[in-house]
Amino acid sequence: MTVTNFKFNKLRSSQTCTWDEARDVASYLITLKKPGVTYASAAFMNDPRLKEQGLRWVRHFGCAGCHEIAGLEEEGRIGTELTREGSKPIERLDFALLTHKAKKEGWYDHKGFFEHKLQKPEIYDEGKIKPPLEKLRMPDFKLSSDEITALSTFLLGSVDSTLPPSYFYDPKDQRQAIREGWWVINKYNCMGCHQLRPNQKSMLSGVPKYQDPDWKEQLPPTLVGEGARVDPNWLARFLSNPPMNTKDINRNGVRNYLKVRMPTFNFSNEEIGKLVRFFGALASQAQPYIPPKLEPLTPKENEMARQLFTSSAAPCLKCHATGDPNHDKNATAPNFLLARERLKPGWTTRWITDPSMIAPGTSMPSGLFRREGERWVFAGPLPASFSGYEGDEAELLVRYLFQLTPEEQRRLLGRNPAASVKVARR
Repeated sequence: MTVTNFKFNKLRSSQTCTWDEARDVASYLITLKKPGVTYASAAFMNDPRLKEQGLRWVRHFGCAGCHEIAGLEEEGRIGTELTREGSKPIERLDFALLTHKAKKEGWYDHKGFFEHKLQKPEIYDEGKIKPPLEKLRMPDFKLSSDEITALSTFLLGSVDSTLPPSYFYDPKDQRQAIREGWWVINKYNCMGCHQLRPNQKSMLSGVPKYQDPDWKEQLPPTLVGEGARVDPNWLARFLSNPPMNTKDINRNGVRNYLKVRMPTFNFSNEEIGKLVRFFGALASQAQPYIPPKLEPLTPKENEMARQLFTSSAAPCLKCHATGDPNHDKNATAPNFLLARERLKPGWTTRWITDPSMIAPGTSMPSGLFRREGERWVFAGPLPASFSGYEGDEAELLVRYLFQLTPEEQRRLLGRNPAASVKVARR
């Protein structure tokens, strides 16, 4: 296996690149080597017998404590807990065979133990005969004297607090879910592509290409209010498989019209759980989420909703993907067939009645419905079939969306003109 092939396969496995894209990126990266540098053959990487042996050593040396390694996300750390190391009784610090020497030379204390350990991590193995797998494993970081002093000072200050437990921030409610979620968000740099807080801009939105009005429609979706928008069970499935396909991974599972694709991060189950709880807590959603049971449409209501859906005042399919390649080349919004398992009905009603309130600046048109007493009514011309209908017309449309079938959507396409207008990407 060459270096180029290694980089190529790495890109393919983690970034959902196409073969051509991965080959182009790997070819570019290999040009960054210094002139005159040659690389030894890496043919051993194709030897399956070395995999298990390598895995044992990776676990033995605790590599997953610092590095992200697929399949080892839940691997424990091999080092000693240091949170209160400064409070540990001196008798519990293992000076090993150097105890007498430390007492004689005057460094038999916490400071002396830390300084000698940091200067020479394997020092407390001196004089011992131990099998290789039982030797101390802390790496030698080649720390300077100033760095050793700084770290020793930090460890000496890592002591049991004299303050009562009530003084510490230790929430047991949704605030804990938010705190845990932010660790995962920062770990994977989600804000590099997504907006998670009002007025926060993603790094991607600052790229010159995305300043073009047409390319702004290509930005990944905002995640402000994500917990209120999507079903948490669907979100968990999506995070584990963003392409939403086990064979074709070179796609976006929801917005296949976007040029940029969400990577497959290979989140652990624990990380997925933290992210799902994080978005729910950030949007103040009740836990657990119980999907409301929507009233089935009567044949008359189905026809009314169909007429509303294809109304010239609300040509929904002009902007939303349908699965038809000719139609979807102009799509700028997700396929309605995903709504049933992806979205929450309550949020969907709020979205279609006042999208600018949820996402200021969205190109999803507002004013499609107006409030009339206790119900929403369509603001555009209504078909004659709506005469005498006293129900909530926004809710009627939502019920229709959540019961939409592929056959019904194909029927709608026959009624709807070709797409050309660009609107919202929620």
